[in-house]
Amino acid sequence: MTQAQQDCSDGCVVSPPEVITALKELYIVSSALAQRGAYAQEIRDAQWRTMIQRAQEARTALDQHGERPEMDAIVLLRQMTKVCQGLVDRHAAHQEIPFAVWREVGRLGHDAYEWVNLTVPRRRGADA
Repeated sequence: MTQAQQDCSDGCVVSPPEVITALKELYIVSSALAQRGAYAQEIRDAQWRTMIQRAQEARTALDQHGERPEMDAIVLLRQMTKVCQGLVDRHAAHQEIPFAVWREVGRLGHDAYEWVNLTVPRRRGADA
């Protein structure tokens, strides 16, 4: 999902800050778990709890902005939330998580990272 930075000279829809924050938080956690899972490394309970919390925060952000137009951030957050919830559900049911699922989580995390870093304006002297 490599995108050029948005040109808002013609006017554009700005993603809600809650959605951007939820997207950042979810991709950080999901990418870390995907990296461990793809290499069959143990994922600690605390890491699963963080994933559950971030997925809940993402659903809350999506619920708050359900009536907004389908913008890239909302679409990507919806996809990430769905796949992350699937991970959490499989873990809770003590089911094996196939490599393909971890790869998809990693891909979505990479897409989210690129989207955030290419489209979200940075505040001077601070991380956005």
